Amino acid sequence: MKTNRLLLLGALALTTLMTACQSGQETDNAQLQADISPVIPKVNGTVIALNVTDNQPVKAGDTLARLDDRDFVLRVQQAEIALEQAKANVVVARKTSRSATLGTAPVSDNAQAAAAGIAAAQEGVKAAEVRVRQATLNFDRQAQLLAQESTPRQVYDNVKSEQEAAEAGLRVAQAQVVVLQRQASAARNQVTTAQTQAGVVGEGIPLAELAVKQARTNLENARLQLSYTIITAPTAGVVSDKSIQLGQVVAAGQTLLKVADDRKTWIVANFKETQMADMHVGQPVEVNVDAYPDKTFKGRVESVAQATGARFSMLPPDNATGNFVKVTQRVPVRIAFAEAADAATPLRAGMSVKVLVKDKI
Repeated sequence: MKTNRLLLLGALALTTLMTACQSGQETDNAQLQADISPVIPKVNGTVIALNVTDNQPVKAGDTLARLDDRDFVLRVQQAEIALEQAKANVVVARKTSRSATLGTAPVSDNAQAAAAGIAAAQEGVKAAEVRVRQATLNFDRQAQLLAQESTPRQVYDNVKSEQEAAEAGLRVAQAQVVVLQRQASAARNQVTTAQTQAGVVGEGIPLAELAVKQARTNLENARLQLSYTIITAPTAGVVSDKSIQLGQVVAAGQTLLKVADDRKTWIVANFKETQMADMHVGQPVEVNVDAYPDKTFKGRVESVAQATGARFSMLPPDNATGNFVKVTQRVPVRIAFAEAADAATPLRAGMSVKVLVKDKI
């Protein structure tokens, strides 16, 4: 009995000594954390190939699964055809514009020729008016001579015929001017119409070029959608929580599996708010993982959350309502390992740990 009592007292003394040497803030409300990336398809489809199994290591970019891509291949082909058609429309629009521009030249020449014809016809009218005046003077003179019986009747008749012919020529010249003026007006209208048509056709070129850009964008989008039928690993890690099966019809946004990063882990320890007074970034930490009770890992405080864990819950507490019961809150503290992971003691997300944040660095 006496020996047992001495042993007990010795153990208590040793425990007290160890506690004094390892003073600090301790908690077992802590877990290992790691980046876990969900694998989510961006398009709907049927799984036709599955290249991974549960707990299989993968690298970033590795093909995890393939979806049936026949519909997407057809969309790419349709987009390629639409692009070629749009390019052909640009060529046609440019040729049509050139033809319309060239077509305005003959019409413009006709209008200029009509304007020149009017000037010539107007000169003809002036000449006809001179002939009429001359013929009228001759007729008046012969009429006076005939009244005095000083000229033969035949001469009078000839002069009268010349006067009538000159007046008829004047009327013809005047009518010709009117006709040419109408033709010139019609030619000017044709020039305006041709120029308007050329302008309209010219405006079709930018529209055709925009259609090419749209068709090229549609083709790029179709190719992008086709690329989504190959599902790849977003990061290196281990396949976890796989729910995808061969032949399964999956929808865009559906989580098929997750890739857990096995290269880096850290600890999130939830300390009571009463333990946070002297805690700061950089403090050394001793870590004991429940899975490896015989090994102590070294770490350091990497960061401290700005709010308690309760503030991030779906229904954060509101102490202004109902009966108030004070509950000690906990503050998440991120702890980084100070040493590389050991293959003999692999660390996995979710493992329970116990941490001791020492008071002294």
